[in-house]
Amino acid sequence: MTIIEINSEVNGHRLFGLLSGEGETTVILDAGLGGTSEDWAKVQPEVATFAKVFSYSRAGLGKSEKAPTPRTCKDIIEDLRSLLSAAHLNPPYILIAHSWSGINARWFANQYPDEIAGMVLVDAVHEDKYEQFEKVLSEEKASRMWLFVKDPSKNDENIDRIASFEQVRSKQIIFDFPLIVLTRAADSDELSKIETDLQAEFLKLSAKSKQYFSKHNDHFIQNSEPELVIDSIRQVVESVKANVT
Repeated sequence: MTIIEINSEVNGHRLFGLLSGEGETTVILDAGLGGTSEDWAKVQPEVATFAKVFSYSRAGLGKSEKAPTPRTCKDIIEDLRSLLSAAHLNPPYILIAHSWSGINARWFANQYPDEIAGMVLVDAVHEDKYEQFEKVLSEEKASRMWLFVKDPSKNDENIDRIASFEQVRSKQIIFDFPLIVLTRAADSDELSKIETDLQAEFLKLSAKSKQYFSKHNDHFIQNSEPELVIDSIRQVVESVKANVT
């Protein structure tokens, strides 16, 4: 399978990505906070057998250059759209987003709905999780949590999480595309249960939504159960093809 390296300057810094496979609609793999294109090593080669697929590393990660910080999902998606344009990868796209990148993907789809043909959220972050955590934490633990969450310097990409959540909340449309929500198996941890329960809310984002649960309580489903992620991507790709033909 041929793999093409993409290394393009966008908005004053260079971003690195990997392109493989063929197809009319490009599948985009977006890793979680601090993750790179390497996070999809078990997924991309298999997806490339039935679709064109692109993974990349956000600014300051992997082989991609740093960008001014703090950053929000708006900044990240502006980078991604510029990178896709530079690589001559035209919309519509199918977005596959792990963890924090679910926020990025949803902002993308809210702002540019005509550019998105489908989405798979892989154990994605919900914007209300910290408010829900606060309800079960002691006052001291909740205070420490908010100090951490509100300080962009405390996460791997210097992302302003509060501003990003507000960006997503400011415009939420109902998607008219297939959406699959993948959720790790629940465990006895109270905070983990809050996170996994919140993911059912994503089903309201599209009338064409489904949810599948992993056999494992591993947050990185693309590593612990890659076949579930691959099969979900295949379902969305086939659904998009069926609507086009």
